[in-house]
Amino acid sequence: MKHILSMGAGVQSTCLLLWSCMGLIPKFDLAIFADVGFEPKKVMTHLEWCKIEAEKHGIPLVVVKHTEGGLKNDTLNALSSEDGGRVAGMPFFTSSIEGEKVSGMTMRQCTSEYKISPINKYIRREVLGLKPRQRAPKEKVIFQYMGISFDEATRAKNSREKYIENVFPFLNWGIDSPDGKVWRRYQIVNWLEENYPEIQVPRSSCIACPYHSNEEWRSIKDNAEEWEEACQFDEMIRIDKRKKKTKMTQFLYVHRSGKPLREVDLRSEEEKGQGNLWDNECEGMCGM
Repeated sequence: MKHILSMGAGVQSTCLLLWSCMGLIPKFDLAIFADVGFEPKKVMTHLEWCKIEAEKHGIPLVVVKHTEGGLKNDTLNALSSEDGGRVAGMPFFTSSIEGEKVSGMTMRQCTSEYKISPINKYIRREVLGLKPRQRAPKEKVIFQYMGISFDEATRAKNSREKYIENVFPFLNWGIDSPDGKVWRRYQIVNWLEENYPEIQVPRSSCIACPYHSNEEWRSIKDNAEEWEEACQFDEMIRIDKRKKKTKMTQFLYVHRSGKPLREVDLRSEEEKGQGNLWDNECEGMCGM
């Protein structure tokens, strides 16, 4: 049985990697990071730190890709093509009329094709030595570790592959956590700060991910180069149907307001002068 970490280079997967390095959970035979080609620089910098730390403990960390161009280039090429080349969609906010209220979201397919699929392909070919279309084992031969904490437990799913058993240590699903209790994200953050105070683990997500909160957009905006990249991407996904033939029937946006990213007011409520009257209230549900 092989123990493999699905590495996202965020808080949860970093913690699992370090637990394995410390012997708190079984030693990983391998950690795999799927590079979508649209990650912030701080994520890729942290990934390099993880790679060095893992190798100190005999754990190889490999990087795989779905396509050489990556999610950003693939998306823009598909949207700008008259015949609409296929691409696994990002979950954009949509509006039938430019500048009007958001009417919905496009289907999210990017995680499946740019994260899950390339990792599974690597396992089949490089770990199991299977050729294309060769049948995989019917029994479980891979424990695949996932960094899903208790506050997002609904994301935990069984693998669709019969030869893979998904393991969620923070949920005590497939293996117990070091203390036998479930872990929430804030507890993982606290553990990292206590045991590895020299590192700052970033949130792993695409630069222009539509799921960003305003707080996360403000963090992106702190980096002028990445903010400009996000704004340009947001502008380029809206094809002017009057000037170019396109199969797109909706206007697409990366921000939930349905406005161009450059025009969005990202200030917090406090910065807008609408302070929180209940500062002492906390239900402990944010998980941050």
